[in-house]
This record gives sequence, C-alpha cells and structure tokens, in this order.
Amino acid sequence: AVVSTQSTGEVVSENKKWNCIYPAYINANRSLQRGRRIPKEKAVDNPTYQEIGDVVRSLGLNHELQPTKHYCRELDRERWQLGRVKVQLVGEQGEHLHETIHTKRQLMEYCATMIPKLKSRSSKPADNQQPSGSGKNKKKKGRK
Repeated sequence: AVVSTQSTGEVVSENKKWNCIYPAYINANRSLQRGRRIPKEKAVDNPTYQEIGDVVRSLGLNHELQPTKHYCRELDRERWQLGRVKVQLVGEQGEHLHETIHTKRQLMEYCATMIPKLKSRSSKPADNQQPSGSGKNKKKKGRK
C-alpha cells in the first residue's frame, strides 16, 4: 500500500486518473442523495477508509489511502467519516489491472461484500462478550 503525504507533485500526477472510493459510497446508512452509490441491500453499515483499503490490498491493486480527505456531501465531519481510497483499475495503456473487477461500481460492490468478512468486523462482537466473562472472574477474585 502506498500512503502518500502528497508533498511531491509527481505522486499526485501519477494517481490523478485513479478512481476515488469514499466510505459514503457503500454506506447502507446513507441515502442516494447523501452519496450512496450502490443498492442498499448490497451496502454495508458505516465502512471506514481503512476497511476499504484492506479489501483493495487483498485484490493486489495499486492504491493510496488518503485519511484527511472529506466527501463533499458529508454534513458531519466526524473522525470515522474521514478519508478516501484512490485505486488504479486501468493501466497506462488502458488495460484492466484485475481479472474480474473492471469498473468502479464492481469494486464498490466487491468491497461492500468483503468488509463484513474482515477480521476487524468479526472480532467486534467477540470483544463485547469477553469483558462480561472477565467480569465474572473479577467477582471470583473478590470472594477469595
């Protein structure tokens, strides 16, 4: 993954034609007017740019995480809503860089199907159950 500070004009010009994916594009909690671009049934609840970056990284595509960018339709400037991912889907000669994903829409729908399967998503419910178990252990320690 390439994380650019955008201090050089060369890096910016290289990825200027790359596709931008904002979390709002695949957020099931957003309306079409607020920026969602895929059907609600295929969208995911509150994705982050890091999760999108993880999915794109697993595809092996060139990408750049830009954590300070805001989507223009975001009314709230909250921390979890920040960021975007720029992805290179087409090479310099116009060839597709991935076997099955050729368009921005295909990439957004693929990200929305894969984000719920990420370890960071699946571990959240387990973390909520663990403190209750450790709370029982604390009570036992107090009884001794």
